Amino acid sequence: MAIMGGSLATKDVATLDENRAKSRFGVAYVRAVCSQAGVGFGETSPDEDVLAVDGQVEFAVAPAKVQVKCTGRFRISGGATATWPIDDSWHRNWKRSGLPVYFVLVIVDPDKRVSWLHHHDAATLHHAAAFWVRVDTLATGENIVVPKTQRLTADTLRLWAEEVEASFTSGRGGGPVV
Repeated sequence: MAIMGGSLATKDVATLDENRAKSRFGVAYVRAVCSQAGVGFGETSPDEDVLAVDGQVEFAVAPAKVQVKCTGRFRISGGATATWPIDDSWHRNWKRSGLPVYFVLVIVDPDKRVSWLHHHDAATLHHAAAFWVRVDTLATGENIVVPKTQRLTADTLRLWAEEVEASFTSGRGGGPVV
């Protein structure tokens, strides 16, 4: 089956609807950043997503919890923030966590599945970007406001690792056993 001009030359082979495809792409994007940083990402089983997290970034001390959303509703370069509605049950679960919980918004721009990846001779490029915000500290009733200055990169994961470690010394998460 040849791929020509970014679309399948033969029949459509998709088995995932648009939302499921975005969900998988968002998690794959986060996994790629984790891989670049040299840390693992453990995905929550779909039937066990009861804590409103899609996975954990596996640091040496403890994992950081991550909720991933992927959308084409926003533009990568447009606007200073992206606002996502928060479900009350998510908020309750995140507040109970003794470890940091991060919300990662993967923006696919444009919102056409065939444009999410560009295959060139020298590389395959994502036409997407991810931005993040810590959500276990959000006040009740707030929407999730994701600053576009907080781009998800390998350097971000170093910051998250520091915040996870700090949760053991700041009275949250129990602390080390001595």
